[in-house]
Amino acid sequence: MPKLRRAGRMNLNPRDIRPLHNVRTPGLRDELAADMKESGWQGRPLLVVENESGYQAWTGSHRIAAAIEAGMSEVPCYVIPEKMIAKYGDVWGLVQDYERLNILRKTGNETAIRLMWLEGRE
Repeated sequence: MPKLRRAGRMNLNPRDIRPLHNVRTPGLRDELAADMKESGWQGRPLLVVENESGYQAWTGSHRIAAAIEAGMSEVPCYVIPEKMIAKYGDVWGLVQDYERLNILRKTGNETAIRLMWLEGRE
């Protein structure tokens, strides 16, 4: 896997992205999957961190599961390198959206900040 030097948009196979948590609302996943089967991916990209072991989602656990269920081979992502956020502390123990948002604010990356902010609004 190539190592990112800076953040950017890319399409990834949803099976290659580790979700932040398991599906908590199966009905939501099923509804999203049905929509994806009919219309493809709609809405904002996932926020994903590239680290030594692959890709870790910071948003979109239900959307990842829905994309897999819908048989999608690619989903839009905004990928940030782990080194961009790791200098601000232990980022993998952050459970709440606002904790991850605070780390992203320190990076000054407006796209990542906006994607994380929007995640907390839905």
